[in-house]
Parts: sequence; structure tokens; C-alpha cells
Amino acid sequence: MPVDGLFGRQTQDALSALQARQGFPETGTVADTTWTFLMRSPAPSIFERSLQVTASFEGTGFTQVVGNFDGAGVTWGIVGFTLAGGELGSVLATINQRYPDLIAKAFGHDADEVMTVTGPASSPADKIAWADSISRGSKKYSVAEPWRTYFSDLGKYREVQKIQVDRAHDVYWKIAVRDASALELDQELDYLLLYDVAVQNGGMRSKNRLAKAKAAFASTRPTTAKQKRSIIAQVVADTIGSTYKNDVLSRKMTIATGAGTVHSANYTLSDWGLLDGQVATVGI
Repeated sequence: MPVDGLFGRQTQDALSALQARQGFPETGTVADTTWTFLMRSPAPSIFERSLQVTASFEGTGFTQVVGNFDGAGVTWGIVGFTLAGGELGSVLATINQRYPDLIAKAFGHDADEVMTVTGPASSPADKIAWADSISRGSKKYSVAEPWRTYFSDLGKYREVQKIQVDRAHDVYWKIAVRDASALELDQELDYLLLYDVAVQNGGMRSKNRLAKAKAAFASTRPTTAKQKRSIIAQVVADTIGSTYKNDVLSRKMTIATGAGTVHSANYTLSDWGLLDGQVATVGI
């Protein structure tokens, strides 16, 4: 079978054949047992898989930087650390504290400028003004050189990637776990949804979403986790301005139902081993 980097019908058939030979359930997908057999390592935790999905939605990977298209200033990294929200400054400060040579290598003679403008001494207005000065295009989505290359180079270092992942866990995953407990949710898709809300929208405690979701549960009495997730998706979308409301709703409903379209890409979350009804037991 030719290697093309795509999970297509031939790959599915090959997996089913392997599963049949090994006595595994013939699903044609890589679930826990098949993963362990093929990779000789434990299956990725629910946090790792949630991060992969949310990072795919965000679309910036470890290296891409985007401009002030949405009022967030500059956005960079695996879950879209923003300048306006303070997360970009926190990540860069951690990198500079642990690996100052990497900041110097990536940003060169502009290292002091980026550390100053993203730091706590810079005012919100100064941050946005700087972001606008390096943003390009009618929608300010692109970032001018050499800043685009600076951020790309920084994101390529393994040490920096680990710091990004640690931040994505220590800040946003903790919010998701806390919100899951408050809403008495325990399925893997529940955790993914609440993680995505934490990353993109600040969590369920922001804008009184937690209370609104609980009130909706009480009034509609959902009987399934999918119904509860759909309520949460709508509650979150209803707190978003008209410009991005539909984008947020499509993203959250894709998670709530297990499949959908986000930014013109089709998602089937069972491809990440995230199944409706599957209780989260590892990596919480």
C-alpha cells in the first residue's frame, strides 16, 4: 500500500485485517488495544487527544503566528496564546527564564522589544498598538517579517514545544476538569468540549455560563451526555458576539455530537478515539 499520509479506505481495511489476525475487535480504527500493539506504548491520554483536537481547530500549531484580526493582538502557538489575554507574555517569560538563549536565537536584536511589549509593564493599549504595527492584510491576519519568522523559529525548538504543551495543560486543562466536576460530566467528549471552551472562550465560569448551563439542565432535563453537551454548546455560543457566534457554535456542536465541520474541515472525533458514551478514566 503506498504511503500517502492519509487515513483512507485502504488504511481502514489494513487495520481491520490486522485486528482480525490479532483477535482484536474489527473496527478499522486505532482504539486503545490496537494503538498499544502498533506503537508499543500506552494510548494517548484524554488530555493529549483533547489538545490535538483543539489545536487542530486553532490551526496555528507550535510555530504559526497570526495578527490582530480578532482584537486579541498577536496569537501564537499550539492553543493560540494571545497577547491581549496575557498568555503569550506568560509563555515567552517562561521560555526566557528557562532558555534565554532560545529567545535570543529566535528574535535576534529584537529580543528585548518582544519581551518588553509582551511583558506586564506594557499597557493593554501599547500591546494592541504594537500588534497592529506588525499585522498585515485588510483583515490584519498576517504578520510582517521578520516577526513571522521569529515566532516560527522559536516554536520549532523542542524545549519551547514542551513549555507550550505544559501551559496548555496547567492552565486550560485544569479549568476543564474543574468545570466537568461542577457539571457532573465524566465522558471523554465532555472533557474535550470543556477544554475547548476553556481555550477558546475562557471556561464555563466566564460570562456566567456555568450557572446558565445548570439552569438549562434543570429546565430541559436532558437524559444523555450528548444532550447535555449540546446544551453547553448553545449556552457558550449565546455568550459570543454575532461576528464569531456561528463559528463557536459549529466548533462546539462538532464536539457535542462527535462529528461536524469546523473552518471548512470535516471532523469525526472517533478518529481520535473519542466516542460518545466513553467514560474518561486515564489522564484526568
